[in-house]
Amino acid sequence: MPALPEADAIVRELTAAVAGRYSLERELGRGGMGAVFLARDLQLDRPVAIKVLPPELAVRPELRERFLRETRTAASFSHPNIVSVHSVEETASLLFFVMSYVDGETLTERVRREGPLPVTVAVRLLQEIAWALSYAHGRGVVHRDVKPDNILLERATGRALVMDFGIARSVAASGLTQLGETVGTPQFMSPEQAAGEKVDGRSDLYSLGVVAYYALAGRLPFQAESAQQIMAAHISQPAPPIGTHRPDLPAPLAAAIDRCLSKDPAERFPSGEAVAEALEEVRGRQTEVAPAIRIMLNKSDQFARASLIIFLLGWQLVARSRSEIEALLMGSIFVAAVFALLAQVPIEMRQLARRGFRFTDLQAGIAAVDAERAEAAALVEADPGYRRRAWRGRLLAAGLALLAFLLLAFAFTTRVSGPTGSHLSLAGAVAAFVGCAFVMGALVFAMTRMARSGRLDRRLHGLWKGRVGQWSFRLGSWHLGMSRPAASGTGGYHVLAVLDTLERGARRRLTKARTIVQQLESEVERLRLREQELDAATAEAKAGGPPDAGSSSERQQALLNDLDRARGVVLDRQVAILAVLENVRLALVRVKSRIGGTEEVERELAPGAALLESKE
Repeated sequence: MPALPEADAIVRELTAAVAGRYSLERELGRGGMGAVFLARDLQLDRPVAIKVLPPELAVRPELRERFLRETRTAASFSHPNIVSVHSVEETASLLFFVMSYVDGETLTERVRREGPLPVTVAVRLLQEIAWALSYAHGRGVVHRDVKPDNILLERATGRALVMDFGIARSVAASGLTQLGETVGTPQFMSPEQAAGEKVDGRSDLYSLGVVAYYALAGRLPFQAESAQQIMAAHISQPAPPIGTHRPDLPAPLAAAIDRCLSKDPAERFPSGEAVAEALEEVRGRQTEVAPAIRIMLNKSDQFARASLIIFLLGWQLVARSRSEIEALLMGSIFVAAVFALLAQVPIEMRQLARRGFRFTDLQAGIAAVDAERAEAAALVEADPGYRRRAWRGRLLAAGLALLAFLLLAFAFTTRVSGPTGSHLSLAGAVAAFVGCAFVMGALVFAMTRMARSGRLDRRLHGLWKGRVGQWSFRLGSWHLGMSRPAASGTGGYHVLAVLDTLERGARRRLTKARTIVQQLESEVERLRLREQELDAATAEAKAGGPPDAGSSSERQQALLNDLDRARGVVLDRQVAILAVLENVRLALVRVKSRIGGTEEVERELAPGAALLESKE
């Protein structure tokens, strides 16, 4: 971005103002709200962002006081979805504040780069923004400028953070919006804000609705040539339902966004917390897919595609064999290759069974993955340039097929006769080779397009969800004893499944916990086998009936008592371990719901670790 004429003066004055505390590194951006610089906190050795407000704010005492008061209030905020403000400072001609540096991009940049967001991503981001707004509104601060440019997406975690609390009111009072320097802001204004009326937190919720519209549809509800026309539309025209642009949205999500865009503040959600709760209903309907199931599904897709290509290639080679023995040999090789690939599917399913997943878990996971891929394909197809690219692809495939046909026709019409019969000429052989290459290229191109659209994978997934998949799962989990339903007495086999759905950072912190859970589940299996052994021994001791001799009867009874006591110890230990696993599972659900921490999981696992150290 080209530097403004006063840029050097601003940099010089800012450098002098923060000397000894911060070191300016580079300019991050500049706009109607001021300039932002990346700096380093010299005392704490961490990156920070310093935002310098427009000079118009600093030269007017009433605006300077208002900005300092409201921004200092915002600086007291402590929320994971609000960019923290470390300090608010002033000089004779500058107003600036130091805030946390967020390594990422704005929501505007994300949508411009990737297009409309998937439902799962958008719901999470909107919920986080709603939580941040609810927090600020509870402390009496209305943002007044909620827009994608003020929403940062952290690169490492994907977390949404809202920034610039307390600035919009000061800038609006300075008259800068009338000068057109806050480009884009009128597009996100609530009707009452555009009309110059008094606003409260519900105004921010209207702006949140516009942000959601932009994030999910890739466009705004109102578009016009001037800011005045856009503001007039916000005041007088109902927003088109978002379902007209994204018919694939879940009904609760579309209804929540349309409610935020109500003209009357009383018809909107009463608070940001209410918006977050409505979005939680959407998240509750979404199926979490464990990484283990995703990995198994991806591998199975690869195995199936490779098998199909090998089968087609083998079919052609066998059909062109010169003798039955050669055909039998070639066919055996390709059948063995296809069998070896497809045999990997039950092996992968065996890994799922080892970790306690059931076939119903696999079916639900496949259905969720198919829905995600269908949503992603719909987003791609919604791109205006998609049809043009698709037609170019079809024309290319058709051209390759036609060229291959012509080359093969030329090859077989230019055969030459020889002492041993007719054969291809050199030119015909080259044409046949190139033609076959084009045929294979067209085939691979068609399969790639089918895979990209998800149609091929969904057909394959129909096999894994049906009888073929059920048979493969039973075959893979043969003799494991872990594919039975968890209703048989343990909730422990769901612990790793819940653990696999956590975010990467939480899973990394719980690496040791995973090992302990696996040991506890193995101990449960060992105790079950031990219980069966004791039951068999008890039945054997009772098999002969009570003996006649008194001493023998006493020994038999003593043996039965010993077996009963041993069985009781085994059952008590088994119940204790299952209780630990269930408590750990519930703690993991709390972590997943963001109402608990990983330390709670470790605390619940402590009794389990003690049980493992103790003897039966």
